[in-house]
Amino acid sequence: MNLHDLLQYGPIAVQCHNVPDADALAAGFALHRYFSAAGKDPLLFYAGPPVTKPNLLLMIEALGIPVRHLPGMTAWDGLLVTVDCQYGAGNVSRVDAPCVAVIDHHIQEQELPPLSELRPWLGSCATLVWDMLRRESFVPDEALSTALHYGLFTDTNGFAEVRHPTDRDMWDALHVNTAILNRLKLSNLSRNDLHTVSQALSNFSANGEYRYALIPVPPCDPNILGFVSDLAMQVDTVDMVVAYSLLPNGDVKFSVRTSVREAKASELAAWLASGMGSGGGHREKAGGYLARQKYGECRGSMPEREYFDTRIREYLTAFTVLDCNDPQSLRMLPEPEGMGAFRKLPVRQAFVPCADLFSARREVQLRMLEGDIDVTVDVGDMLMIGISGEVYPIRQDVFARNYRPLAEAPGLDLAYAPAALEKASGRRIELLRHARACVSTGTDAVRAMRLDRRVKIFTLWDQTNYVSGGPGDWLVVRAPGDIYIVTAAIFEKIYARDMTGVDLACLPEARPAVKRPVPVRVSFAATEGILQTREGPVAHAAGDALITGTEGECWPVSRQRFEQTYAQSGEEGMYVSLPGKARALLLGEPAAVALPGGKGVLVGSPGDWLVQYADGEYGIVGGEIFARTYHLPE
Repeated sequence: MNLHDLLQYGPIAVQCHNVPDADALAAGFALHRYFSAAGKDPLLFYAGPPVTKPNLLLMIEALGIPVRHLPGMTAWDGLLVTVDCQYGAGNVSRVDAPCVAVIDHHIQEQELPPLSELRPWLGSCATLVWDMLRRESFVPDEALSTALHYGLFTDTNGFAEVRHPTDRDMWDALHVNTAILNRLKLSNLSRNDLHTVSQALSNFSANGEYRYALIPVPPCDPNILGFVSDLAMQVDTVDMVVAYSLLPNGDVKFSVRTSVREAKASELAAWLASGMGSGGGHREKAGGYLARQKYGECRGSMPEREYFDTRIREYLTAFTVLDCNDPQSLRMLPEPEGMGAFRKLPVRQAFVPCADLFSARREVQLRMLEGDIDVTVDVGDMLMIGISGEVYPIRQDVFARNYRPLAEAPGLDLAYAPAALEKASGRRIELLRHARACVSTGTDAVRAMRLDRRVKIFTLWDQTNYVSGGPGDWLVVRAPGDIYIVTAAIFEKIYARDMTGVDLACLPEARPAVKRPVPVRVSFAATEGILQTREGPVAHAAGDALITGTEGECWPVSRQRFEQTYAQSGEEGMYVSLPGKARALLLGEPAAVALPGGKGVLVGSPGDWLVQYADGEYGIVGGEIFARTYHLPE
């Protein structure tokens, strides 16, 4: 849904949830500004009890938010837009209207109207509305920017729970009134809040074995949870804290803090919220919430403290930790020779030469869907953009060995367009605007095993952050000690079983095959080049035979081998393949074969045939074509 879709309706009312927080007020304020600029006369309101928190009263007054408290509102004769809540949910008073729209960043609680924009992966509704404004080329002024910034700040526990790059994009883009913002940040706590903190700390309990604290907090503003967690982290026997609170609407909000190298706060938050809500944040600070219905179903009759305690211990004991700089921890793995052999497929990716972006060595923050990473790049480095939008730098010589540039646009369809932020200047660079297409050459051969357990790996290139995977993901070994994890979905797209050098005579499932005399059309290459075959791009030399089969399939053959295996058949340019013995293997999974001399990599799919000829050469033939061109003796 786009905001301009709503301009056809009138009159327009924007409803925040009852007792709105800073995020609801900011998002509602942004919608009010947009509709007003479009010539509408919108109403911004909320029902339920009045706002009493000092920071929210200051926010409304200092930023001029025209929100009205209308507890008796029951009907609206026009378009009703609920913001930071879902129409009919328990935290918003029902107002009857002929047309309803929903703009929210929480998980779906009930059936939504056709006019809806729901993005539960975002940290705040302010971010969602800001992104919708951005699509309309609507630029917030200072007051609105300050409101949006504060909405994200409060809904992500002081930015500790920011988990999506769009949240960070808004954070970077807004130009705020720092004086007002500082006043708001210093007005968060009331005397009642201090009493809540005191009650929470009196309920402090610690697990001595794993050095974590669990703190139930009375119903409160969610930001109190972060305050309590930060205080508890200063206890000398505590390395991890989870503080949680049951909200008035039945949802549960929680905060996570950790100083444990092997436990990221963002990962623990996602673990606690799995299947029940959302969680995320940073390495040391994170948080999330649990939807009341799903939380109740998962917890059952178990007391809340016991439930959280159980989930935390499950997390802490669920992973095997490997450190590539600690050979002792790697001994639990099988030797690479005992793992499966795989080869990287010629997959289209994108790259950006750092020389196109920078004139010298730079410290850069790479922003992508999976998070921000800080790197230092040289002018000769390349920034690679993977098929899922992941960004990583590699040296120019590594790029030259493993990738081939293409003279075409990358054509990547990504959920989030990655960016690079130059730290010294603050300059933001949209990487796709500078990206060029490339394809991996298939020279990257690895050993890999499918995981049957959860694993965390501290890689050779980053001893601070680990990568993690679970059952079904793949542990990949590129060289001794160089180990990383690839998710199942990505592994299937970029790797295939490596059959290079496998002697099919040693495989009992391979069968003898005889090539039939099949007519083909042949031309001879005037220059060297690359032929796009069904099985992948293959390099050829000048003078090589370029063969086209009966189904339009094409492949190159060296001139010497061509003269040994084909004969002319009358019409100019027409030849026939000579009968020849081979061995053939029906593929049950994707497979790849690297051709000698770096000519390319042939890739086959299940149902194709891997063929090994008498001279030791390999080919991959599609199933239907194989049936017409080969005979399998009984």
